[in-house]
Amino acid sequence: MKSNIKHLDMTFVESAAEYSQCLVHNEPEIAFVGASNAGKSSAINAISNQKKLAKTSKTPGKTKLFNFFKLSHGYIVDFPGYGYSKVSKKQKKEWSKELPKYFDHRKNLIASILFTDIRNPMREMDLSMLNFAYSKGVPTLLVLTKSDKVSTTEAEAISDHIQKNYGENLIFSIQEKASIQKLSSFINELLSS
Repeated sequence: MKSNIKHLDMTFVESAAEYSQCLVHNEPEIAFVGASNAGKSSAINAISNQKKLAKTSKTPGKTKLFNFFKLSHGYIVDFPGYGYSKVSKKQKKEWSKELPKYFDHRKNLIASILFTDIRNPMREMDLSMLNFAYSKGVPTLLVLTKSDKVSTTEAEAISDHIQKNYGENLIFSIQEKASIQKLSSFINELLSS
């Protein structure tokens, strides 16, 4: 059976360790942010229908750079995951300087998508990231990942709670075609407008 999902045509362009090394261009960008184990890389692979576009691992914290992915109308920038304890203190300190620079100075940043595990959503670091994005005037969609790990009823209850307390959200699983399509459509519309 053929899939009706319209995946996003995405290509990896480059990585940058520091804000000063980030790709210079004039197209709109969406920042992908979230904890190290929230599933950002898996989501990139699902919405692009490419199993190895973004590196994934059983060990959280694989993304250690700003990774730029080109789409037809702009870019997705996959940020390093936060909260992973095995990352060195030096690396954490570096990220705590580089990430704010991005939000402060990136003129073409139009939105962020914050990925959070539906089984334990909106942890302290997620709340800090959300508040930070809002303080910089960056609209943020919350994506509740790994929804296949909970019942539909539980997922909807969590989504309702998140909606009331934190804002717009999307229930998402790389196992569910409908949620892949919703996230793909959201990104495409945002970059096209």
